[in-house]
Amino acid sequence: MKALEINVNDLEYNINKIKQRAGNSKIIAVVKGNAYGLGIKEYTGILIKNEIKDFAVSSVDEALELKRIRPECEVICMEASSVKEDLEVMLENDIIITIGDQIAANTLNEISKEKKKKANIQIKIDTGFSRYGFRYDQKELIANTIRENPSLIIRGAFSHFSCAYLNSFTFTKLQFERFLSVKEYLEENNIKIETYHIANSSAFLKYSSMYLDAVRIGSAFLGRISVENNIGLKRIGMLKSNIVSIKNIDKGTPIGYSNSEIAKRPTTLAIVPVGYSDGFNVEVKNDTFKFIDKLRIFKNSFMDFFKDNRIYVTIEKNKYPVIGKVGMNHIAVDITGALLKINDKVEMDVSPILVNNKIRRDYI
Repeated sequence: MKALEINVNDLEYNINKIKQRAGNSKIIAVVKGNAYGLGIKEYTGILIKNEIKDFAVSSVDEALELKRIRPECEVICMEASSVKEDLEVMLENDIIITIGDQIAANTLNEISKEKKKKANIQIKIDTGFSRYGFRYDQKELIANTIRENPSLIIRGAFSHFSCAYLNSFTFTKLQFERFLSVKEYLEENNIKIETYHIANSSAFLKYSSMYLDAVRIGSAFLGRISVENNIGLKRIGMLKSNIVSIKNIDKGTPIGYSNSEIAKRPTTLAIVPVGYSDGFNVEVKNDTFKFIDKLRIFKNSFMDFFKDNRIYVTIEKNKYPVIGKVGMNHIAVDITGALLKINDKVEMDVSPILVNNKIRRDYI
């Protein structure tokens, strides 16, 4: 049987580390993508137990699901939709709505008046991500939009870093300064907003001066981060399966699809029912386009030529290599010389967000 195991003690350890570092800044837990693959209901339950009750998700559908599961909690939908039907359903379900343009603000204001219900919103500022949000240089438009739509209660304003995980600080600093310039302009014009936030997990771990009133934490709770792990976070989520068959093959026998590997000696194989359909050995393609980044990728690929690039799994606390191609539903593991048996547990370090949602999530 396959399962994604989540160690509750390790997760609570990470939560406490992050709470200590956040200090007086409120923590908004980002739980998009089915809580980064950990299972939205169980995961938010652990967060609530640890006094974190402010959540953010990335789509209207996610916001509706989470509000149904956790009606007592504040849920921010970070998708700044201007679609009337989206705005209506979010207002009806008491979701905090992200407003990123004047059209959405005006539309929501009219809906609010019709329904005689104030809308709680967050203002999204585009400081360089170029996705959702008022442009940072549209300060007067932002201020006028807020003044002209009295049915909207402004709960917060936020922006999002595009490359805080990179070593270069230049653009992140520029985005932060742009955000602060909007904040300063609104304050000078007597527009009070209770919560400003811009720091995501990467910025949270790298730049404490950018915390402001709140921080948004997603991947850091899982200890699966793309920056230096400078507070000792533990990796959360381990895919588990078991050995279902053991067989011996002769030297020269091909293994798996495309005969991609040939046994170099008499070999004992353990067959494990897990594959790429489960999220094992699935990679997110690199989406960087800078020339210097491409050079870095080329250098890393060249150096990898000299490394052991096999995929390993852990069985009974020892590591064993996967041999042959990873199939859709099965892998073969070289266990030659090991005293292993049918049904021994197999552990794989896989990013939980890539693990098929049909696989059971076990909190242990």
